[in-house]
Amino acid sequence: MFGGIDLGGTKIEACLFDPDLNEIARRRVPTPRQSFDELLDALVAQYEWLRSEAGTTALPVGVGIPGLIERATGLSLTSNLPATNRPLHDELSRRLGFAVPVDNDCKCFALSEANGGAGEGYDTVFGLILGTGCGAGVCHKGRLVVGLNGLPGEVGHLGIAMNAAPQVTLPMRQCNCGRYGCYETLVSGPGMTALARSLKGLDLSPEQIAGGAAAGDGDLAEILTVWADIVGELLRTIQGTIDPDCIVLGGGLSRIGGVAELLARQMPNHFIGGMRAPAIVVARYGDSSGVRGAAMLAARQPVHSG
Repeated sequence: MFGGIDLGGTKIEACLFDPDLNEIARRRVPTPRQSFDELLDALVAQYEWLRSEAGTTALPVGVGIPGLIERATGLSLTSNLPATNRPLHDELSRRLGFAVPVDNDCKCFALSEANGGAGEGYDTVFGLILGTGCGAGVCHKGRLVVGLNGLPGEVGHLGIAMNAAPQVTLPMRQCNCGRYGCYETLVSGPGMTALARSLKGLDLSPEQIAGGAAAGDGDLAEILTVWADIVGELLRTIQGTIDPDCIVLGGGLSRIGGVAELLARQMPNHFIGGMRAPAIVVARYGDSSGVRGAAMLAARQPVHSG
Protein backbone atom coordinates (compact mmCIF):
# COMPACT_ATOMS: atom_id res chain seq x y z
CA MET A 1 0.00 0.00 0.00
CA PHE A 2 0.96 3.63 -0.50
CA GLY A 3 0.00 6.93 1.06
CA GLY A 4 -0.37 10.29 -0.61
CA ILE A 5 -0.65 13.68 1.09
CA ASP A 6 -1.75 16.79 -0.80
CA LEU A 7 -0.81 19.92 1.16
CA GLY A 8 -3.04 22.83 0.16
CA GLY A 9 -3.62 26.34 1.35
CA THR A 10 -6.87 25.44 3.14
CA LYS A 11 -6.74 21.65 3.61
CA ILE A 12 -4.35 18.75 3.93
CA GLU A 13 -5.72 15.71 2.15
CA ALA A 14 -4.40 12.24 2.93
CA CYS A 15 -5.34 9.20 0.89
CA LEU A 16 -4.43 5.53 1.23
CA PHE A 17 -4.07 3.48 -1.95
CA ASP A 18 -3.71 -0.21 -2.61
CA PRO A 19 -0.76 -1.52 -4.70
CA ASP A 20 -2.75 -0.83 -7.89
CA LEU A 21 -3.40 2.77 -6.76
CA ASN A 22 -7.07 2.21 -6.04
CA GLU A 23 -8.30 4.44 -3.23
CA ILE A 24 -8.92 2.78 0.13
CA ALA A 25 -9.47 5.65 2.56
CA ARG A 26 -9.33 9.45 2.57
CA ARG A 27 -9.22 12.17 5.22
CA ARG A 28 -9.07 15.96 5.00
CA VAL A 29 -8.05 18.32 7.80
CA PRO A 30 -7.68 22.14 7.85
CA THR A 31 -4.22 23.48 7.01
CA PRO A 32 -2.59 25.28 9.96
CA ARG A 33 -1.56 28.77 8.83
CA GLN A 34 0.11 30.13 11.96
CA SER A 35 3.47 28.40 12.25
CA PHE A 36 5.84 26.00 10.53
CA ASP A 37 5.82 23.64 13.53
CA GLU A 38 2.02 23.41 13.52
CA LEU A 39 2.12 22.66 9.81
CA LEU A 40 4.61 19.84 10.38
CA ASP A 41 2.50 18.51 13.26
CA ALA A 42 -0.53 18.32 10.96
CA LEU A 43 1.43 16.52 8.24
CA VAL A 44 2.76 14.00 10.75
CA ALA A 45 -0.75 13.45 12.13
CA GLN A 46 -2.04 12.76 8.63
CA TYR A 47 0.73 10.23 8.09
CA GLU A 48 -0.05 8.52 11.40
CA TRP A 49 -3.69 8.26 10.33
CA LEU A 50 -2.63 6.71 7.01
CA ARG A 51 -0.39 4.22 8.80
CA SER A 52 -3.19 3.30 11.18
CA GLU A 53 -5.61 2.76 8.29
CA ALA A 54 -3.01 0.59 6.54
CA GLY A 55 -2.29 -1.41 9.68
CA THR A 56 1.46 -1.21 9.19
CA THR A 57 4.44 0.52 10.78
CA ALA A 58 6.19 1.10 7.44
CA LEU A 59 3.96 2.86 4.93
CA PRO A 60 5.60 4.65 1.95
CA VAL A 61 4.17 8.15 1.51
CA GLY A 62 4.66 11.03 -0.89
CA VAL A 63 3.71 14.68 -0.45
CA GLY A 64 2.60 17.30 -2.95
CA ILE A 65 2.99 20.97 -2.05
CA PRO A 66 1.90 24.25 -3.69
CA GLY A 67 5.44 25.33 -4.44
CA LEU A 68 8.96 24.03 -4.90
CA ILE A 69 11.85 22.66 -2.91
CA GLU A 70 15.06 24.47 -3.87
CA ARG A 71 17.40 21.68 -4.84
CA ALA A 72 20.55 23.60 -3.90
CA THR A 73 19.46 24.59 -0.37
CA GLY A 74 16.62 22.20 0.51
CA LEU A 75 14.42 25.17 1.43
CA SER A 76 10.81 25.29 0.31
CA LEU A 77 9.08 28.04 -1.63
CA THR A 78 5.34 27.79 -1.01
CA SER A 79 2.18 29.79 -1.62
CA ASN A 80 0.08 30.93 1.36
CA LEU A 81 1.80 28.57 3.80
CA PRO A 82 4.19 29.18 6.74
CA ALA A 83 6.88 27.09 5.04
CA THR A 84 8.71 29.46 2.70
CA ASN A 85 12.46 29.44 3.30
CA ARG A 86 12.04 26.56 5.73
CA PRO A 87 13.42 23.00 5.30
CA LEU A 88 10.03 21.32 4.87
CA HIS A 89 11.38 18.17 3.20
CA ASP A 90 14.24 17.64 5.65
CA GLU A 91 12.18 18.33 8.77
CA LEU A 92 9.28 16.13 7.69
CA SER A 93 11.71 13.33 6.81
CA ARG A 94 13.41 13.70 10.18
CA ARG A 95 10.12 13.50 12.07
CA LEU A 96 8.91 10.45 10.15
CA GLY A 97 12.28 8.73 10.22
CA PHE A 98 12.69 8.18 6.47
CA ALA A 99 13.25 10.24 3.33
CA VAL A 100 9.84 11.47 2.20
CA PRO A 101 9.53 12.34 -1.51
CA VAL A 102 8.09 15.86 -1.82
CA ASP A 103 7.25 17.60 -5.08
CA ASN A 104 5.10 20.34 -6.54
CA ASP A 105 1.39 19.53 -6.54
CA CYS A 106 1.02 20.33 -10.25
CA LYS A 107 3.80 17.89 -11.03
CA CYS A 108 2.04 15.25 -8.94
CA PHE A 109 -1.07 15.94 -11.01
CA ALA A 110 0.88 15.45 -14.26
CA LEU A 111 2.47 12.24 -12.98
CA SER A 112 -0.94 10.83 -12.08
CA GLU A 113 -2.59 11.72 -15.37
CA ALA A 114 0.32 10.40 -17.44
CA ASN A 115 0.08 7.02 -15.71
CA GLY A 116 -3.39 5.53 -15.92
CA GLY A 117 -5.03 8.93 -16.32
CA ALA A 118 -6.24 10.93 -19.31
CA GLY A 119 -2.68 11.13 -20.66
CA GLU A 120 -2.12 7.37 -20.66
CA GLY A 121 -0.58 6.20 -23.94
CA TYR A 122 1.00 9.53 -24.92
CA ASP A 123 4.77 10.01 -24.93
CA THR A 124 4.89 13.58 -23.58
CA VAL A 125 2.09 14.76 -21.30
CA PHE A 126 1.68 18.33 -20.12
CA GLY A 127 -0.58 18.53 -17.06
CA LEU A 128 -2.03 22.07 -16.95
CA ILE A 129 -3.96 23.18 -13.87
CA LEU A 130 -6.27 26.17 -14.29
CA GLY A 131 -7.81 26.96 -10.91
CA THR A 132 -7.09 29.55 -8.26
CA GLY A 133 -3.70 29.74 -9.97
CA CYS A 134 -2.02 28.33 -13.05
CA GLY A 135 0.63 25.65 -12.82
CA ALA A 136 1.77 22.56 -14.64
CA GLY A 137 4.05 19.57 -14.82
CA VAL A 138 5.63 17.63 -17.65
CA CYS A 139 6.00 13.85 -18.02
CA HIS A 140 7.90 12.00 -20.73
CA LYS A 141 7.22 8.29 -21.10
CA GLY A 142 5.53 8.26 -17.69
CA ARG A 143 8.34 9.97 -15.76
CA LEU A 144 8.51 13.54 -14.52
CA VAL A 145 10.81 15.91 -16.36
CA VAL A 146 12.72 17.50 -13.47
CA GLY A 147 15.11 20.04 -14.98
CA LEU A 148 17.84 21.96 -13.16
CA ASN A 149 15.53 23.64 -10.62
CA GLY A 150 12.35 21.60 -10.86
CA LEU A 151 10.77 24.29 -13.05
CA PRO A 152 9.46 22.50 -16.18
CA GLY A 153 5.80 23.46 -16.47
CA GLU A 154 5.89 26.73 -14.51
CA VAL A 155 4.11 28.51 -17.35
CA GLY A 156 1.76 30.50 -15.14
CA HIS A 157 4.55 32.98 -14.45
CA LEU A 158 5.47 33.60 -18.07
CA GLY A 159 4.44 37.00 -19.41
CA ILE A 160 1.25 37.20 -21.46
CA ALA A 161 2.09 37.62 -25.17
CA MET A 162 1.35 41.07 -26.60
CA ASN A 163 -0.75 39.49 -29.37
CA ALA A 164 -3.01 37.57 -27.01
CA ALA A 165 -6.69 38.53 -27.52
CA PRO A 166 -5.86 41.51 -29.78
CA GLN A 167 -9.55 42.36 -30.14
CA VAL A 168 -9.65 43.85 -26.62
CA THR A 169 -7.43 45.78 -24.22
CA LEU A 170 -6.38 43.36 -21.48
CA PRO A 171 -5.96 44.51 -17.89
CA MET A 172 -2.42 44.53 -16.49
CA ARG A 173 -2.65 42.79 -13.12
CA GLN A 174 -0.04 42.05 -10.49
CA CYS A 175 0.67 38.38 -9.93
CA ASN A 176 1.22 36.72 -6.56
CA CYS A 177 4.85 36.31 -7.60
CA GLY A 178 5.21 40.11 -7.54
CA ARG A 179 5.47 40.69 -11.28
CA TYR A 180 2.84 42.15 -13.59
CA GLY A 181 1.23 40.50 -16.58
CA CYS A 182 1.84 36.81 -15.83
CA TYR A 183 -0.51 34.35 -17.54
CA GLU A 184 -1.81 33.30 -14.13
CA THR A 185 -3.36 36.75 -13.63
CA LEU A 186 -5.87 36.19 -16.46
CA VAL A 187 -6.16 32.45 -17.21
CA SER A 188 -6.85 31.40 -13.60
CA GLY A 189 -10.30 31.46 -12.00
CA PRO A 190 -9.70 34.89 -10.39
CA GLY A 191 -8.27 35.96 -13.75
CA MET A 192 -11.51 35.12 -15.58
CA THR A 193 -13.41 37.12 -12.97
CA ALA A 194 -10.99 40.04 -13.50
CA LEU A 195 -11.62 39.86 -17.26
CA ALA A 196 -15.37 40.14 -16.69
CA ARG A 197 -14.85 43.14 -14.47
CA SER A 198 -12.45 44.85 -16.87
CA LEU A 199 -14.28 44.15 -20.13
CA LYS A 200 -17.92 44.33 -19.05
CA GLY A 201 -17.97 45.82 -15.54
CA LEU A 202 -19.42 42.58 -14.17
CA ASP A 203 -18.39 40.91 -10.92
CA LEU A 204 -19.02 37.23 -11.66
CA SER A 205 -17.50 33.87 -10.80
CA PRO A 206 -16.17 31.61 -13.57
CA GLU A 207 -19.16 29.31 -13.00
CA GLN A 208 -21.56 32.22 -13.56
CA ILE A 209 -19.68 33.33 -16.67
CA ALA A 210 -19.60 29.86 -18.20
CA GLY A 211 -23.22 29.16 -17.27
CA GLY A 212 -24.43 32.46 -18.72
CA ALA A 213 -22.43 31.95 -21.90
CA ALA A 214 -23.95 28.48 -22.33
CA ALA A 215 -27.40 30.01 -21.84
CA GLY A 216 -26.82 32.46 -24.70
CA ASP A 217 -25.65 35.64 -22.95
CA GLY A 218 -23.57 37.44 -25.59
CA ASP A 219 -21.47 39.49 -23.17
CA LEU A 220 -20.53 36.44 -21.12
CA ALA A 221 -19.80 34.43 -24.25
CA GLU A 222 -17.40 37.19 -25.30
CA ILE A 223 -15.62 37.05 -21.95
CA LEU A 224 -15.24 33.28 -22.26
CA THR A 225 -13.92 33.66 -25.82
CA VAL A 226 -11.34 36.24 -24.73
CA TRP A 227 -10.25 33.95 -21.90
CA ALA A 228 -9.92 31.03 -24.32
CA ASP A 229 -7.94 33.26 -26.68
CA ILE A 230 -5.43 34.05 -23.93
CA VAL A 231 -5.19 30.37 -22.96
CA GLY A 232 -4.71 29.57 -26.64
CA GLU A 233 -1.67 31.82 -26.76
CA LEU A 234 -0.35 30.06 -23.67
CA LEU A 235 -0.87 26.72 -25.44
CA ARG A 236 1.17 28.05 -28.38
CA THR A 237 4.01 28.79 -25.96
CA ILE A 238 3.73 25.27 -24.57
CA GLN A 239 3.81 23.84 -28.10
CA GLY A 240 6.86 25.91 -29.03
CA THR A 241 8.83 24.89 -25.96
CA ILE A 242 7.64 21.45 -24.79
CA ASP A 243 5.77 20.21 -27.89
CA PRO A 244 3.66 17.68 -25.94
CA ASP A 245 1.50 14.95 -27.46
CA CYS A 246 -1.24 15.63 -24.91
CA ILE A 247 -2.31 18.49 -22.64
CA VAL A 248 -4.40 17.36 -19.67
CA LEU A 249 -6.53 20.05 -18.04
CA GLY A 250 -7.11 20.11 -14.29
CA GLY A 251 -8.29 22.58 -11.65
CA GLY A 252 -11.65 24.25 -11.22
CA LEU A 253 -11.83 25.70 -14.74
CA SER A 254 -11.40 22.24 -16.25
CA ARG A 255 -14.94 21.53 -15.03
CA ILE A 256 -16.43 24.15 -17.37
CA GLY A 257 -18.63 22.20 -19.75
CA GLY A 258 -16.95 21.72 -23.11
CA VAL A 259 -13.73 23.51 -22.11
CA ALA A 260 -11.45 21.05 -23.92
CA GLU A 261 -13.49 21.47 -27.10
CA LEU A 262 -13.49 25.27 -26.67
CA LEU A 263 -9.70 25.35 -26.47
CA ALA A 264 -9.36 22.88 -29.34
CA ARG A 265 -11.37 25.30 -31.51
CA GLN A 266 -8.85 28.02 -30.66
CA MET A 267 -5.91 25.94 -31.91
CA PRO A 268 -5.99 27.04 -35.57
CA ASN A 269 -5.74 30.67 -34.45
CA HIS A 270 -2.62 30.11 -32.35
CA PHE A 271 -0.67 27.00 -33.21
CA ILE A 272 2.35 27.09 -35.46
CA GLY A 273 1.24 26.55 -39.05
CA GLY A 274 1.49 23.04 -40.40
CA MET A 275 2.33 21.53 -37.02
CA ARG A 276 0.25 18.77 -35.45
CA ALA A 277 -1.71 19.95 -32.43
CA PRO A 278 -1.65 18.00 -29.17
CA ALA A 279 -4.72 16.27 -27.83
CA ILE A 280 -6.49 18.41 -25.22
CA VAL A 281 -8.35 16.38 -22.62
CA VAL A 282 -9.80 16.80 -19.14
CA ALA A 283 -8.19 14.97 -16.20
CA ARG A 284 -9.51 11.47 -15.50
CA TYR A 285 -8.98 11.71 -11.74
CA GLY A 286 -10.02 15.34 -11.28
CA ASP A 287 -9.30 16.85 -7.89
CA SER A 288 -7.96 13.50 -6.67
CA SER A 289 -5.14 13.40 -9.19
CA GLY A 290 -2.70 15.41 -7.07
CA VAL A 291 -2.87 13.11 -4.07
CA ARG A 292 -2.73 10.08 -6.38
CA GLY A 293 0.43 11.48 -7.94
CA ALA A 294 1.90 12.07 -4.49
CA ALA A 295 1.33 8.39 -3.71
CA MET A 296 3.06 7.53 -6.98
CA LEU A 297 6.14 9.40 -5.75
CA ALA A 298 6.17 7.00 -2.81
CA ALA A 299 5.55 3.97 -5.03
CA ARG A 300 8.65 4.83 -7.05
CA GLN A 301 10.93 5.26 -4.06
CA PRO A 302 12.59 2.38 -2.16
CA VAL A 303 10.52 1.24 0.82
CA HIS A 304 11.78 2.48 4.21
CA SER A 305 12.32 0.12 7.07
CA GLY A 306 10.08 1.90 9.59
